[in-house]
Amino acid sequence: MNKQNKIDYNYKVLEVKNLKQYFKTGVGSRKLVVKAVDGISFDVYKREVFGLVGESGCGKTTTGRSIIKIYNPTNGIVKYNGRIVGVGLQGVVEEIKKLKRERYIKIIQHNPLKKKIFELKSKSQVKINVLLDEIKKIEGQANNEIIAVKSKQNEYNNLLELAIHKYETKANEVKAIQKNKIDRLTEKDIKDIIRTYNRTILSIEHKLKDKVRYIKSLPLSKEEKVEKEKEILATHEDNLKIAQDKLIKSIESIDPSLLKVYEEEIHSKNSINYVPNVDLKSESLKTQIAEIQAKYGQILAEYKAEHDKEVSDINAEKPDKTVLKETINKIKANAALKVEKLSDEIKGIKKETAEKINEIKKHAKENPNLYPINKNEIIKIKKEYKKIIQKAKNKLRTYRFYNKLKETPEEKSVRLQKINDLKAAYYEKIKGLSPEEVKREKAVLDAEISKLNANIPCYNNTMSKMQMVFQDPIASLNPRMIVKDIISESLIVRGEHNQDLINEKVNKILDIVGLSPDHATRYPHEFSGGQRQRIGIARALISDPDFIIADEPISALDVSIQAQILNLLNDLKNQLGLTILFIAHDLSVVKYFCDRIAVMYYGKIVELASSEELFKNPLHPYTKSLISAIPQPDPIYEATRVRVHYNPAMHDYKIDKPELVEITPGHFIYANKAELKVYKEQLELNKE
Repeated sequence: MNKQNKIDYNYKVLEVKNLKQYFKTGVGSRKLVVKAVDGISFDVYKREVFGLVGESGCGKTTTGRSIIKIYNPTNGIVKYNGRIVGVGLQGVVEEIKKLKRERYIKIIQHNPLKKKIFELKSKSQVKINVLLDEIKKIEGQANNEIIAVKSKQNEYNNLLELAIHKYETKANEVKAIQKNKIDRLTEKDIKDIIRTYNRTILSIEHKLKDKVRYIKSLPLSKEEKVEKEKEILATHEDNLKIAQDKLIKSIESIDPSLLKVYEEEIHSKNSINYVPNVDLKSESLKTQIAEIQAKYGQILAEYKAEHDKEVSDINAEKPDKTVLKETINKIKANAALKVEKLSDEIKGIKKETAEKINEIKKHAKENPNLYPINKNEIIKIKKEYKKIIQKAKNKLRTYRFYNKLKETPEEKSVRLQKINDLKAAYYEKIKGLSPEEVKREKAVLDAEISKLNANIPCYNNTMSKMQMVFQDPIASLNPRMIVKDIISESLIVRGEHNQDLINEKVNKILDIVGLSPDHATRYPHEFSGGQRQRIGIARALISDPDFIIADEPISALDVSIQAQILNLLNDLKNQLGLTILFIAHDLSVVKYFCDRIAVMYYGKIVELASSEELFKNPLHPYTKSLISAIPQPDPIYEATRVRVHYNPAMHDYKIDKPELVEITPGHFIYANKAELKVYKEQLELNKE
């Protein structure tokens, strides 16, 4: 293994620490926080392929999108090549709030009046919270009862829709048969086939002209252009042959005898003219059409009678909307009475607390000596917390600079200091030198300053080296752009406008991913799924990245194409020395492709180990469940294969909380102390 392929465990390309990505949904009592990614940590080393595996909805794709900054993290830190590129602000905001609350509590300890008021409010709030929880339970129970009542109406609606759908499906099938028979009699079917073929031929001719025009615009020699045009003409002939074969098969499926009528025109490779073979005004034809319509009309009438009877039976069980409405209103009224009673209790607690506070304030006014304020201690506490809170605010400001990929004030200060030091050294050095020597030293100084300024963090020199290959190859490509424009877009965004250089780079990258340069003028819909994914990979590689996030790049492809894309990624990794974060739901795929694997479940990493270790000693029940789901090309094994079903209720985390622990070197498991003991015993048994 050469150095280009070997993993460098001394260099971390990506560091993810306590990453959280939460999404808020709903409003009011229905407001929820979805913890898509919930505090995961891992590192990816240079030239490593790191796999993130789990079922749909486990948070693996959200993790990849948070890393590449499609989302800013809710909390946690993402470092890329040693610099923070994404950081969650919620943790720092919560920290500032906590510090302010701590400061307030410490201050009121030296203000007896405020302390007593705070204690009264705290006690009343505890009581109010209990009552608010009770109100939520009542409202939730009422909602469940209302849903149960409404389900009767929904069940009726579903049965009715199903009956209608069933009838419409059968009726449409009969109408389609009737239409096909009439189209055959009137030869409308052959007209439609010829019309479609003519449009296809016209489209193929237009594409040929576009490609020839594109080849002529390339900075190539005359001989190279001729060679390219020959390739295009060969492709053009292939496309015509495909269209002709399709036309022949279509005509054969209708009436093989018609091939003799159109044979000469088909081989001419030009548009075809329809040759009438039936008199549309003849009485016999009209009679035949009438017979077909009568026959299938009778069938439709029978289906309609069956449908009407079925609908009548369903309507007999139709729930009374008035009764349902009354039941729902009764449930709402009962819940409203209970809520009103509890709300009155809350108002009573608030009123009682307010009266007590007024009494205390009155007492303090009459007896100020009983409520001495220690101003010196309060000033000391404010001074102490002012520094701590300001430090947290500075941290928040710095994090905002990191999220915008801008130079932080601290980084700017360090850079300017280095420049000043270089200038001071330069002025000291040029004393007594000749003008030529001063000029040389000035050139050296300018080069060093330019080098420092070139490293100022910004999107181009920070994130352009990190790219993503998306899951759906067609949805991630703009259908209105040709392949060349799709691939070269990142070059243009970075300021490259030399069309000759862009064409050269696009053609080179297309060749690397196994596509032809003449594909550059086509649109995404003209490619197969595997070819589209190659275009997505080419788009990611054009900016010369060192780190790629591959988000399920093969899940939407056929099995044979999956192998091609995996082999391509493997070759590119070895050829270009790439580091890859490979996201997948299929453990059998990552076993072949990844060096280390992290298994995710509901936003958390439950197990992390090398590929070999994970399959040799799977510990977490969820990992075992995923491995047991892998099919094998062995009918005997498949007949006896036992699926392991994972039930999260098997864990007892009420008191003994879990965490990600390194159970053996490089093998991490999400478990509490009791589970960890069991896993260690399991590992010992595996060794024996």
